[in-house]
Amino acid sequence: MLLVIWTATLLVAVLVAANSKVKYFDPKNVLHQSALSLSFDKSLVDALSKLNLDLAGSVIHFQQGDCFCQAIAQSHINSVEKLAENKQFKNIIINVDEHKSLIRFIPSVPAVAVIDKANKLRYFGPYSSGMFCNQGDGLVEPFIKNWQTAATGATIISQSQGCYCNLSEL
Repeated sequence: MLLVIWTATLLVAVLVAANSKVKYFDPKNVLHQSALSLSFDKSLVDALSKLNLDLAGSVIHFQQGDCFCQAIAQSHINSVEKLAENKQFKNIIINVDEHKSLIRFIPSVPAVAVIDKANKLRYFGPYSSGMFCNQGDGLVEPFIKNWQTAATGATIISQSQGCYCNLSEL
């Protein structure tokens, strides 16, 4: 009986600790409000273009040095990078610590953007949702796999919960 109580207590403690790390990707709804603008897609691509990067046909990985969730999601990030390479996309890694002007677009990290070969934003948001941000919960993969599918605008995911480091808190 003591073993059952100990196991149950340990399980509850693990669940409480895990839930304390779950955060909203866009906790202040700044991205959500910005994405309502018809010019958001172009504004983000223009801001990235100022970094003198060749953006057409790229997957842009936004990171921040002190983000614990970056380590948690690293295997998923690696699989997204491999998928991008297989689909002839360039992988570009941007550390937001070095490009603070981008923080107005990026509420949390790890985050990712897909820019198609016509230089149009197709996806922007988290890699995935859920506590461990793993491949089974991936949000970005369909936008890399099906980049040729006609789209009228980008898909912006702002209302996701998972392991994210909110940039406004750093």
